[in-house]
Amino acid sequence: MVVVMGYVLVQFTEKGLSEIAGEGYYVERDRLRIEAYSALEVTLAVLADFIAVDRSLQSPAQGWADPIGYAGIDFGNRLTVRIAFSDESARLPLNSLDEGSLFLLFDEIGIPPEDSLLLTNSLLDWIDEDDETRIDGAESDEYGFREIPHRAANRPIRNLMELSVVKGFDIYFFDEDGRPNAIFDTFAEVVSPYGLGTLNANTAGMTTLRVAGSMGDPQLDAIDDYLAGADGIPGNEDDRFFESKEELLDVIVEMPPDITLGVNISILSVEIQVSEGNSVFALKAVISLDESGRSTDQASQTQPDQASFGSLDRLVEYPFVFLELTEDVSNNGMTPPAPQEQEEGEIRI
Repeated sequence: MVVVMGYVLVQFTEKGLSEIAGEGYYVERDRLRIEAYSALEVTLAVLADFIAVDRSLQSPAQGWADPIGYAGIDFGNRLTVRIAFSDESARLPLNSLDEGSLFLLFDEIGIPPEDSLLLTNSLLDWIDEDDETRIDGAESDEYGFREIPHRAANRPIRNLMELSVVKGFDIYFFDEDGRPNAIFDTFAEVVSPYGLGTLNANTAGMTTLRVAGSMGDPQLDAIDDYLAGADGIPGNEDDRFFESKEELLDVIVEMPPDITLGVNISILSVEIQVSEGNSVFALKAVISLDESGRSTDQASQTQPDQASFGSLDRLVEYPFVFLELTEDVSNNGMTPPAPQEQEEGEIRI
């Protein structure tokens, strides 16, 4: 009886501990979720503050690169909050690129010509509305015979991870386990599924500008030197940004004929990561603004709900339209810092 009761007691204790651990995970996750949404609301409020003053968002050099520090928010000693911005309007609009632009893009990132043709045609087949297969392309009749059968989307790309099931991309841009590789990362720095066609010269990379139009190296170098500031080193306090197209034109002298350059952010991606110990919660929001820094629907005030963001028990209105809001983005590239590298009370941006 003693042995039997001891066995039962051990099993009961193990089950109880596992249930407590599972319950603790969800409690911890919910707590970090609240903190992540709080950080997002602070970030959006700071962005709205700059829009109210400057009438537009143009570059983190305006002063909003560290929204938590700007707002003076303290998340406590044990919590690490990391915020990353990505200007989607500084990338080429993937869904609008024609055959020539795609071929040039793949060539620029180092894809051989014969494979560039395959990637170009398979992507166009995936996006277009018809079921006519291009040379080296693929439509639903081919995808239907794969190990995991599926159909061609026949609509614009909504997320770059969608490319993992597109012919050619599944081999070139992803590893055997379906994880993005270095080529995918390079590609993602140049294109976006949200682009509107006007590139923000303040944040666009040199590869993007080179692929987008016939800009020579002297023009590209002039933009790079201007943004780097007086010391010529990007990423410090003396960095500059173009406040108007006139300033941009003074630097590049002549606007290239086959590219539309602007100086404002029209679509911005915000990634929030909150961590405490080994517990991490990630959040990603993609917000849309027009060239004046106001959302397209907010300007007319006809559909205010589209420019609103509800969190917890209240509705907070911001001059943005949310294009995407996702939680627990596991592959957003924001790797949690090693514990030994963190300092107590540190907030990383």
